[in-house]
Amino acid sequence: MAKPEIKKTSLLLLNGGVGQRTELDHPKQFFQVGGHPIMAYAIIAAFKLPAIKEIIINAPKGYEERTKEIMNNYVSNLPFKIVPGGRSRQSSARKLAEAAQYDQVLVHETARPVIAEATYNDLLMHEEDNVGYFVDIPFSMCRLDPDTNTLSKNVRRDRVFNIQLPQKFNRTTLVTAHKYAKNKKKKFTEDAVLVHKMTGAIVHALPGDHRNIKVTTQKDLVLVTQIMKKDSEN
Repeated sequence: MAKPEIKKTSLLLLNGGVGQRTELDHPKQFFQVGGHPIMAYAIIAAFKLPAIKEIIINAPKGYEERTKEIMNNYVSNLPFKIVPGGRSRQSSARKLAEAAQYDQVLVHETARPVIAEATYNDLLMHEEDNVGYFVDIPFSMCRLDPDTNTLSKNVRRDRVFNIQLPQKFNRTTLVTAHKYAKNKKKKFTEDAVLVHKMTGAIVHALPGDHRNIKVTTQKDLVLVTQIMKKDSEN
């Protein structure tokens, strides 16, 4: 079987949030875990992959120089661009996609530091253009009526999945999806559903990893620190 073509790829890193729910006095992506700022792990896992030719990253307002300093310390010779974060996660992702120069893009967020080179590579080697990681949800769920605060419907957990990053997209498809969403004033919290809903493109699924959590709260910081410490000891 012929090996998949290695396409030149732009890595898009969502990094514009300030992480207020972590209750830190600085954005969470600069918090040190295992001797590195959280945002560095998304870079460390990527810069040796030959397909990745550039990194485009958001910077939180007021932290442009700090972001640039960390990028210079970790990207080696890989070109990078820093673009402003948007007013929402969706607008930040759109800015990243529009700034990329290659036809294939990987989308990741620096708030997910439990990332390995193989996680990126499995996406890069997948034969389809639009691919993401999805993990099963191990707990029961339901819908609540927000007006009465009562249970309204059961939700079958075998039909819903936790959407994880990184994801891979055809850049043109991703940019078009964001353009449609903006014009139609549709709001999304990630790009796989956005791409499918706005363009009809099929997004293929790879099995995710329950350890691949997004740092949102102080508890997440503790959990990520424990996971990464355990990994370093193995």
